[in-house]
Amino acid sequence: MTRGNTTAVAKDVAREVFDLFPFGIVVADEAGAVLAANDAARELLGDAEIGHNGHVCCDVLGCRTGLPAGDVCLTELARNSREPLPEMRIDHPRSPYGALWVTAAALSDESSRVVFHLRPGDPQDRRRRTEPHWTAGPSVRIRSLGRTSVESAEGSIGGNWLRHRPGHLLKYLICERQRMVHADEIAEAFWPGSDASALNNVRHFVHALRENLEPARTKRSPSSFVIAARGGYMLSRERVWIDADEFENKIVDGMTLYGSGQTQAAQRLLEEALELYRGDFLADEPYAEWAFAERERLRDLAARLLSTLGDIALEDGDSMQALAHYRRLADMYPFDTAVQRRVIGLYLREGRRSDAIRRYNDLRMRMLREFGAGPEFQLTDLADGPV
Repeated sequence: MTRGNTTAVAKDVAREVFDLFPFGIVVADEAGAVLAANDAARELLGDAEIGHNGHVCCDVLGCRTGLPAGDVCLTELARNSREPLPEMRIDHPRSPYGALWVTAAALSDESSRVVFHLRPGDPQDRRRRTEPHWTAGPSVRIRSLGRTSVESAEGSIGGNWLRHRPGHLLKYLICERQRMVHADEIAEAFWPGSDASALNNVRHFVHALRENLEPARTKRSPSSFVIAARGGYMLSRERVWIDADEFENKIVDGMTLYGSGQTQAAQRLLEEALELYRGDFLADEPYAEWAFAERERLRDLAARLLSTLGDIALEDGDSMQALAHYRRLADMYPFDTAVQRRVIGLYLREGRRSDAIRRYNDLRMRMLREFGAGPEFQLTDLADGPV
């Protein structure tokens, strides 16, 4: 057999294996668009058109919808991982099985394509992974924007402990997540003016925190999530995902794109950031002094985000969407007269004079109560002026 014939046979075998393989195979490009799927994948996914009709992996597999994948795209995870992703169970209502076991891997270091392997699952199976920890990415996910919540690959690990000292310690470490915090600083934050015995308290509550985050950790084994070094502690940046970091990164990247004129791409990132902002940072610790600075910093970022999204909406001629963003910003900063003025001006532009009058009067009464003087502008100033 000649070399040309051998190559042709190999291609025919590869095509036959792909088409007849008893489990599902889906191939996606770097953006998650489905390039090909075999018959087994179409059957498992309950859609005969997959691979023929412009599907993307997030729609097909339910990425970004919470556990087990979290708020990320499986294509992105696979491309950023040096090894195949551990197998995970995904509930899939369109599948005749109700659930699937899925894994994924980049085809090679040079390739931008990702291959998914699918096999039948069981919705009653309580496992989310075929391994206890998902080594392809962070093993603990912390929501700190709004009320604090903590999830591992197996589900929520929150509870009453978050309202007590171990939970307070976790939140303090979230505030100081960019650095190693010395035990003395922690002691002073929770027991101001105490003597050296407070360091024993710190060690005790660090141990309790680790027990809550890693109940299956063997005695004396190192913690995956709370790292100790140089007399201090910090959260592992490799194993702990924190929404505040994702929020800030998306804003920085979005603002960079907006500044370079890539408005559509910027808007997508900024809207993703806005979805993460469920409320003030560590909203369940409103009186903790150690959270004040970070809360205000992230609040200011959220304000910049809302203002920019409002500006983009106005550029697109969408006054109602702009109004929604500016109104949320005005609710965050009720005495910011520049923002309030913009909201009232948009009400007037939309012909909603009653709303404009009501909001102006509310602003005026609040300012009189707090400062003894009303806003520096009159409602008539906005009647014909620019927004």
